[in-house]
Amino acid sequence: MDKLRVAVLGASRSGLAAVRLLKERGAEVFLSDHREISSRAKEELEALSVAYEEGGHTEQILANDLIVLSPGVPINIPILNEARRQGIPLLGELELAYRLCESKRIIAVTGTNGKSTTTHLIGELLRAAGHKAIVAGNIGNPLSGELERIDEGTIVVLEVSSFQLETIENFHPWISLFLNFAPDHLERHGSLECYFKTKCRIFKNQTENDFAIINPSLSPLLLPLKPQVLEIDASAVSQDLLPHQREDLAAALLAARLVDSKIDPALIDLEEALALPHRLQFVAEIDGVRFYDDSKATNVAATLAALASFSDSRITLILGGRAKGESFLPLAKVVKERGIAALLIGEAAREIAQELERADHREFRFINDLQEGIRLAVHLGREVCLLSPACASFDSFANYIERGLAFQRAVLALAAQR
Repeated sequence: MDKLRVAVLGASRSGLAAVRLLKERGAEVFLSDHREISSRAKEELEALSVAYEEGGHTEQILANDLIVLSPGVPINIPILNEARRQGIPLLGELELAYRLCESKRIIAVTGTNGKSTTTHLIGELLRAAGHKAIVAGNIGNPLSGELERIDEGTIVVLEVSSFQLETIENFHPWISLFLNFAPDHLERHGSLECYFKTKCRIFKNQTENDFAIINPSLSPLLLPLKPQVLEIDASAVSQDLLPHQREDLAAALLAARLVDSKIDPALIDLEEALALPHRLQFVAEIDGVRFYDDSKATNVAATLAALASFSDSRITLILGGRAKGESFLPLAKVVKERGIAALLIGEAAREIAQELERADHREFRFINDLQEGIRLAVHLGREVCLLSPACASFDSFANYIERGLAFQRAVLALAAQR
């Protein structure tokens, strides 16, 4: 029997994980990326004997039995429309991995913000209570790369994005969580309604034997759901945390206690569990200015939550990157009310400046790079300098992680000079 021929689109972590998985399963794999592929990825592809193309998608993709998509690949690009016309099956990386996953004890977490923190907390709570749990998905390690560590008894805790939910078919979580909803990714989904409907696909295959944990504010927007519904109640959490942290912990506890009713937050070091990279991560203090990396804040709601964490501080805020189709006016109004000094960077800088002017706030400057912003923040002498961009990173960086690391390196380099 001939080998299954599979085209994988996107040389991201998810795409490369799918390539490895498919090769392990004996498929003949071809990879295509519309951008330049990194030298490290090329070395791996060549070691795996995987043919590839970069700088565009060609008709070579159509000479395959199956096409697997990385989450970052839009589902309506011309080559995929042609694939559908020709009847070539399309699967997302998450769907591919799900079909090959031995465990069906899956907890899936979505929402606009707080997904990574909640996913991480669920994993920490379960492991601390003695359960075998694997944390994967949009949090940074694709499910495709974790399958060999998973057996029937493993609890699989997944962060799932709207991009991943676009391409699910059979994906069926035992417990789903929909944490919150705010404008995001409108440049991809086209409208707020479409974005919301895509998020709701997390419930698509759930049954009466499953559970859905939701933010109570979403209840009026959701159709009657098949799974048993539990609402997140942040007031049930007694820990002294920021509001969004209380919500994340409350959601995580609800999910973990469906696995084990005796689970208690005292099992874990909450401060350590909540200190995820690039999420309000303290970097260093320079001349009395404390620098925080919140590069994960890629939408307005996330940046507003970050600002609320420093309600008693004078702030210099670094904003900008690639806009995602949402209005910056709500953020501009808070920046005005709080008297925040804004440093604007990237493609969206002019758009953000216009909204700040609409809010009658003139305390902003354009910067060319993060190094300039860090030096200016020291000069301004406010207590906190916060990188919380409210934008995607793709105008200058591969992802929010690369942006956050660049910020940290620049802060530490300046600190070493002082």
